[in-house]
Amino acid sequence: MSVTESEVQALSDELKQLRAEFVRLGQLLESAARTASTEAAQAALATGERAWGEVRNRADELAGRIESRPVTSAATAFGIGVILGLLFSSRRS
Repeated sequence: MSVTESEVQALSDELKQLRAEFVRLGQLLESAARTASTEAAQAALATGERAWGEVRNRADELAGRIESRPVTSAATAFGIGVILGLLFSSRRS
């Protein structure tokens, strides 16, 4: 084997190793993307659960206030309805 043939063979071997490294790098990137999307989904789910818990707490508080003062709550709701009705009916004219 001549010097040139040995250099070509060495270069060919290095290219094979480089190709193998690129394959491993692609696999690592794919794995990282799957892990990141799973973590992002879990974080979004946890955030959604916290928000839903807060909404339920607020709704329970509101229901408790309405139950403790039903007449005041009904009068307030009626007044708000009348005001909104007047506001929206004046915009149609």
